[in-house]
Parts: sequence; structure tokens; C-alpha cells
Amino acid sequence: MSFAQTWHPDHLHGGDRIYIGLDVHKNLCYATFVDERGEVVDRRKFPNTREGVSRFVSELSSADAVVMEATSHWQYIYDALEEAGVEVCLSHPLKTRAIAEARIKTDKVDSEILAQLLRTNFLPRAYVPSREIRDFRAIVRYRAAVNRARVEVKNRIHALLAKHGVRHEFSDLFGKRGIEFLKELELSGVDKVILISELKHLEFLNRELENLSRYIADLSVEMKEVRLLMTIPGVDFYSALVILSEIGSVERFSSAKKLCSYAGLVPGVHSSGGRVYHGRITKQGSRYLRWILVQVAHVAVRREGRLRDFYLRLARRKGKKVAIVACARKLLVWIYHMLIRAEPYCEERKELTEYKLRRMRRVARPYPFSEEVVERLISANVDT
Repeated sequence: MSFAQTWHPDHLHGGDRIYIGLDVHKNLCYATFVDERGEVVDRRKFPNTREGVSRFVSELSSADAVVMEATSHWQYIYDALEEAGVEVCLSHPLKTRAIAEARIKTDKVDSEILAQLLRTNFLPRAYVPSREIRDFRAIVRYRAAVNRARVEVKNRIHALLAKHGVRHEFSDLFGKRGIEFLKELELSGVDKVILISELKHLEFLNRELENLSRYIADLSVEMKEVRLLMTIPGVDFYSALVILSEIGSVERFSSAKKLCSYAGLVPGVHSSGGRVYHGRITKQGSRYLRWILVQVAHVAVRREGRLRDFYLRLARRKGKKVAIVACARKLLVWIYHMLIRAEPYCEERKELTEYKLRRMRRVARPYPFSEEVVERLISANVDT
């Protein structure tokens, strides 16, 4: 049956609070309605489109409460419910074990269990960042994706040269002289066409990365938390914004240990027979936060200081990889206390911080296709 034919909301609202479990998929949503006594009073399917979601939201009351899992399709549904004044929360997928371990797993079962967990207040809730934080996350994650695409292009070019036995002496093959060498390189067959195409792709990605860096610097230049984190060696405006956007509100963590657990930088623990075993890090949580902290740690340990001393001691005993991960966790502990206390890095080099701030201000120019630029282009009758 269609949504329009079966939707009869009037009998749901006799003054009782209704709990709605929403199982969200790419093309379809399944909703189960449960009353205060735990009885299922209705079930509905509706298309996961703006029109379908808008129709679903319009039929709800401000007395209702909706729960859904934090999957990849939750954000615009969450925003629509929030704007309509309907209470809405996210369920933590890994902690909703009743669904993850169910022998019978269907949309009907999943949505009903969510509704029942919400009704009984046993729902493991997921953190929902503000829209501003979500925007920050979106832009820094997108830049990371563009950079990964650029690395893939470079790797394909290296593979193409290896295929033809081409050697070079450039320290940076993709610098100015290296690019000139690649453009003039004679390759047989279709590989020359492929190389030219890859170089055009690389040029485009370089330009987009530069534009995105400008936009991110423009966002960061007035943020005191970004300037605070830039006092750490190895942290520039981009890595600072990644760290801040992934953490969200640092006050939601009662300790640095819980923040490290959120980043997946704590060891797994297994207890049996009175013995406690510590394994590798859990890697549960924000992979972007883990990634950027490891990148920062690689740079930070090159400079003299407590972190480098810690790294060298641990690397001798457990190897470089384990030592870098341990340094990433130590950095996150320091970052937690810096943000809580609003204090700069204890071993700050002021001249280095000033250099990074000047670079950020120099890079921070309006994004080429910001609203202001588009308006100027239109008024000048220039094709954007």
C-alpha cells in the first residue's frame, strides 16, 4: 500500500505520547509507532525523499519522540524533525546490541526495538553535533577525499613510468620542473594519452585543493580554538579544524581518557579468569581524528621536546609504529587539557606559531565561487 492510502494519524494522538522507531535506508524508511504502554499502534513505510520525509514529519505532534540509528542518511531527516519541533535522537549503532545481535533482523523488528528502547529509556544515544560543526566536518573531510584522489593520480603516474622503465632524478616529480619533464616525455601507444589525461586531472585536483585550503583558512582565521591548537608543532589551520570538528564540544567528555576512547586510541581489554589482557587499539570512533593525530605526531616528534623523548624511548622497546600511535594519544590528552583550560601548548615556540598564523592569514582569501564572487561575475556578465 502507498503511504498516502494507509496514513491515519488521528487515532495515534489521544493525548498519549507516541514513540516512533525509524529504520532508515537509502530509498525507504520504515516507522513503527509504540504508545506509552509499549503496544504497537501502527507501522508505516515511506520513501526516503524530501517529499516523503516532509509528509511524514507534517503528520507528527510535538508530543511525539522519534529515534533512528546514526547511519549515513540521517542528517536531513534529523534536521526536518528538529525544525518541526519533534523530539528526535540518534541511536549509537555499535551499542544498540539488541538489533546487532538479533537472530531475526528485518526493518519491522529493527524499528520496533528502537521505539521500545526509547520508550523505556534504555537507548544508547549518539552525539549529534551542531549544524556548524557538521559543516566544518563536511568541508575538512571533503578536502581529505580530494587529497586522496590526488595521491591516487600520482601513484598511477609512477606506475606508468615504471611500466616503461623511465627513471628520473627529481626530488619532487610533481614540482614545476618535474611536471615539465612529464609533459615532454615520449611514451609509446595509448600510454601517452593516459599520461596527458592524468596530468590534466592532477592540475585540476591541485587547483581544487588550493581553493579548499583558502576556504578552510577563511573559516579558521577568527577561531580562537584553532589559534590555540596551532601552538602545537605540526598543527596548522587545517589539522586544527579537523581536530576541533571531530571532537565537537570538548565539554561532553568528562576526562581525557574518554576522549581518547572516542578516538579509538585506547587498547582493547579482555578479562578472563582473573587475568586482564590489553590488545591493540580499538579503532572504534572517529577515524578522521585518529588519522590527523597520527599525521601531526609524525611531524611533532621531529622537534626537540618531551614528545620526541617519549617517542624515542618507546620506539626502542616497541617499534616506531607503536610509538607514533602512543604519541598520537598523548597529543590528544594534551589537546583535551588545552581546550578545557584555554591554555597554549606548554612547549610552544612563539616564532613558529607566528609563522603559521601569518601563513593562515595569507591563505585566507574568499573562496572563488563564494556568493559575493558569483554576484560580481553575474553583474559583469561573465560565465561562471
